Amino acid sequence: MRLPLKIEYATRALVQLARTYERGEVRRAEELAEAEALSPHYLVQILNELRPAGLVASRRGKNGGYLLARRPEEISLLDIAQALEGRVLELNDPEGGESGPAAAGAWKEVFAGLEKALSEWTLADLLSDGSSADWVI
Repeated sequence: MRLPLKIEYATRALVQLARTYERGEVRRAEELAEAEALSPHYLVQILNELRPAGLVASRRGKNGGYLLARRPEEISLLDIAQALEGRVLELNDPEGGESGPAAAGAWKEVFAGLEKALSEWTLADLLSDGSSADWVI
């Protein structure tokens, strides 16, 4: 399984916003995009999807831009994923066929564990984690 790029990019941009949260600094989308080597236009679309979910706030005007709407320790990876994709994981045909119920039960257990892990990781954790390891599961 691959993580959707939209979720990966959103997480990286939100970590950038978390770095300046305590100062209340408003950051321009172009600045965030440059720091994370992302397309500014695509990042604006992503940030605009995060706003209704209460993860970012935006300011208009000459000194406008984006900032976190909540403290970094209050925003989990699960919050980010759900804001952009809705339900993180779900089965297509959970009860189909003779083996459907057994397979669905196993996948539901895996999904529950993944959602639990995603809910435990916050932006604050990503700020303090100096790891640069590439994650492959």
